[in-house]
Formats: sequence, structure tokens, C-alpha cells
Amino acid sequence: MKNFFFILLFLIFNNFNNLNALDVKEINYYKDKSVWLVNDNSLPIVAIKFAFKAGSGIDLKGKKGTANLISSLLDEGAGDYSAREFKKILADNSITLNFSVSHDNFYIDLYTLKKNLGLSFQFLDLALTKPTFKLEEVNRIKSNVKLALEQSYKDPDEISARLFREILFEGHPYEYDILGVSEDIDKINKEDLENFLENNLRIDNLYIAASGDISESELKKYLKKYFKKFDKKKKIISNIPEHKKKIEPKIFLHKKYLRQSNILFAGEGISRDDPYFYPAYVMNYILGGGGFFSKLTTEIREKKGLVYSVYSYLYRYDKYNFFSGGAETSNKNVDKVIKIIKEELMKVKKKGVTEEELKNAKNYLINSYVLRFDSNRKVASILLNTQMDGLNTDFFEKRNDYINSVSLEDIKKIASRILDENQIFFLIIGNPSDLKNINKI
Repeated sequence: MKNFFFILLFLIFNNFNNLNALDVKEINYYKDKSVWLVNDNSLPIVAIKFAFKAGSGIDLKGKKGTANLISSLLDEGAGDYSAREFKKILADNSITLNFSVSHDNFYIDLYTLKKNLGLSFQFLDLALTKPTFKLEEVNRIKSNVKLALEQSYKDPDEISARLFREILFEGHPYEYDILGVSEDIDKINKEDLENFLENNLRIDNLYIAASGDISESELKKYLKKYFKKFDKKKKIISNIPEHKKKIEPKIFLHKKYLRQSNILFAGEGISRDDPYFYPAYVMNYILGGGGFFSKLTTEIREKKGLVYSVYSYLYRYDKYNFFSGGAETSNKNVDKVIKIIKEELMKVKKKGVTEEELKNAKNYLINSYVLRFDSNRKVASILLNTQMDGLNTDFFEKRNDYINSVSLEDIKKIASRILDENQIFFLIIGNPSDLKNINKI
């Protein structure tokens, strides 16, 4: 097993050598629209990722769940093909065509053999422009979604996520589950689905990235042929507003009789274009993003044995950024865990981190990054996300320099901004035996 791991590492590093060797081309395919491409002909496989800025956050009031419903229906029959026929042709030709949504985006994942690329685009085009939305299929998918929503109200992790969003995003579209609202789903009709596609699948809010055995000319040909039709003149009807609600430093409790309690916390985050983004990125790894090597895990799990898991992360929506984390612990230890989390946050805020912690974090974040590029699908995803972050193709040459430039003083400065006890709330789902100063929800 050990030998296999080293062979894998060798192959990956031999492929990329370093990030500078990742030859990312930005190719104009129509007017001012571009696609990012990494050409790799080692296997006759192509991965292409698409993202429209049209996620569940733009679902209309009273029709929450529209975007997700569409993503579940686009391969359920299109053009003259029934759902079964559509899926069979894809399967018979080893074509993967997946649709999904986030709060901000509508994603398409295309993965195929090179020889079937033309057929893949034909069926993608049918799905986007001629979906059948047959009543039978619509009702079946609606039932599945409502069942998933119903089950989510019984699952502790789903309950935690829902209440977390309701506190953090009260009054904002991000408050709602991507799946939607049960009572809204039955109200969504075929016209709503068609209007969503017509109004929001537009070339001006489209991002594309590709990796694999495809030339620049081939890619340009297919994209221009099938996507220039999305060059729509009408104004965008829906848009997600900015989220401006300030976080209140409270402890919220949702009492539920569980064997253990889930703890979540959140405070103000940082945008991708902030000059202190990389100090925040490194700081988070040291604090709670580094797994077993993080401060939170070392202090709360390894030294005191109070939690099953504890973590932190930086999360970014298009209209809001936040610093967050969580832990799972026994009901009797909730108060202790919250106290230690607060203490560890304040230690980093007041004292920063050590030289050794900074060095170890940099080494990991730099050396492990190349492992993310071990398949065409992963490469395409990273290219897409980087592009959507507003970065340039030279990011891959500069990333390690950004991380290496982070100083101890940088960490202290960003910690004083993000790790502010006056802007962090805690949410507990469970049955804690001893908890003070709580707001029950």
C-alpha cells in the first residue's frame, strides 16, 4: 500500500512537476466570452464544467425549489426522447451529464470519451433548450424532493444546517434550503420551469472550464455552435441582493433529544479579493482547518478528549463571506467545548501563531495542492472555481508565492478582524445538560 502511494505521488508530480507546468489556456469562443482549457491527451477523455450564475438564491417568492427542480429534470426527457431513452443513449455511449445547483450557481458536469464529444454536446443542447418537463416526470421528481425535505427535518446534521442558515441569513434568499420549501414545490408549474431557463441561462453569466483530450479549435467550435444562442438581449429579471445583516454574539439552542450535541459557530468572513485573504486562509488551517494538526483538534480532542470532531473553515457565497466551524460532543460537555473554542479563538486573536505553526501550514498548503489535480474532472473543477473567483490564468504560477508571503504579523492582523467574540454566534442542536445564557429556537 505504501509503495502504491509513492507511485501515485510520482505519477502526479511527474505530470505536473509544479503548478507552473499547468498550462492553462484562455480561449475566446464567442464575442468576449472565454473558456479555460488544460489540454491532456494522455487518455481519450474530456471533462467540461459549466456554471451559470443562476442558483436557488434567485428562486421567486412562493416558488422556492425551482432551480433545484430543473436540475433534477433536465435529463428526464428532452426533444423527442423519453427519460428512459435519453438516459440510455448517454449510458450506452459512456457519457456523464449531470446537473446541480448551489445557492449561487447552476452547474453542468460533462464527462465523455473524446469520440463521443459531438454526441455529448447534442444531448446537452437538447436538455437545456428542449426539455420535455412531462407532467409524470415532474410529479415524480417533486415527490422525491418533498420526501428529501421531510427526512431532512429528522436528521440532526440537516436540522443543524437549516437552523444555521436561518440565523445567519435571516430575511435573505440564502436562508432557504436549495431543495426549496415543501408548500412551494406543488405550486411550481411547467411555465415556471421554462421561464427560469429562458431568463437565467445566459451567456453573460456563464463560466466554462475544460480538461482532457480536446484541442482549442474543437472546443471553440462546439461552444460557439451550442452556446451562442444563449446570448440574450433581455435584462436579467432576478438577482441575489447583498446580505448586510450583522451577526449577534448569542448562543442559540434547539433542544432535541439526541445522544450527542452538534455545535456550530460563525462570524464575519473575508472576500476572495481582500488583500488579507491568504493570511486568513493560512490562519484557518492552523486554527481548525488542518484536521488532526489544528489547534482546535489538538486542544479539545487530543488533550481533553471532549469532542468526536472539531473544525473551522472560510466559506464564501457570492453575496456574503463568513468564518465558521463546528464540533460534535456529548450533551454533558457542550458548555466546556464552547468555552474552549472561544478561548482558542481569542488566543490566536491576541497572540497570533508560532513560527513553527506558520511554517508547517505553508508546507502543507503548498505541497498538498498538486494532489488535487489527479484527474481531468478535478482539473476542470479547479479551473472553473478559479475563474469564477475572478482570478486570472496566472494564478497557478503565483499561488505558492501568495502563501509563502504570509507573515506572523499578517496572521495577527486578520485574526483581529475575523476572530472577534462580539461578532460570533453559537448554535447547539441537542440536549445539553448545563448551558448558560441561551436563546432557545
